[in-house]
Amino acid sequence: MAKTILHRIIIGCLLLCLITLTACAGETPTSSGGDTSDTVGDVSSPSQSSSGETIDISMTNSSIDNPPLPMAMDSDMGIEIDGRWFPIWNDAEGILSALGDGYELYSAPSCVFVGEDKEFAYNDCNVYTNPDGDRDIWYSVYLLTDAFSTSRGIRVGSSLDEIFAAYGERFYWEGEEILSYSISGIKGDIESPCIQFFLSDDFVTAIDIYYPTNVS
Repeated sequence: MAKTILHRIIIGCLLLCLITLTACAGETPTSSGGDTSDTVGDVSSPSQSSSGETIDISMTNSSIDNPPLPMAMDSDMGIEIDGRWFPIWNDAEGILSALGDGYELYSAPSCVFVGEDKEFAYNDCNVYTNPDGDRDIWYSVYLLTDAFSTSRGIRVGSSLDEIFAAYGERFYWEGEEILSYSISGIKGDIESPCIQFFLSDDFVTAIDIYYPTNVS
């Protein structure tokens, strides 16, 4: 299930070509998936957070009267490590320092930015970065084990029902085994940050928290 940086680069380049072609044709690109509605609902944002702070998010089970909060950049798109919150699309130094030195490094020339795209492959997760001058900005963390969870407590091994309880019904399917929740809530919006849950027999096998830098 683990992805490589070559896979990321190829997909990023293909998406760039897709956007260019659809823009010329005056169409909006769409992705394959289930029969759910393209527009899932409005998105609001709770209070802001800063890098290195612990986020206290009170979640409830999905219900008509008290649904879960919509997806938000500050509280959903990131990862907590040892009580510290690391929001996505920030300097990778902090998250890499918190994860430690036990990684294998893969790199390749970026097809969008000046420098090298990198993959830091740990036992429990992979962190993907883009170059930004003399620093690296992380745009994806791919969770491989139950060592880490999303900000709403979903981790490898969680059930489909637990995902729905935490995130509600604002999802759409990418193929048959990838359940996606995005900031925009719009199916086919490849420029929207999102969380993708990879499933097998209705249980999570991997999680990708992803900021689509290669298509912006």
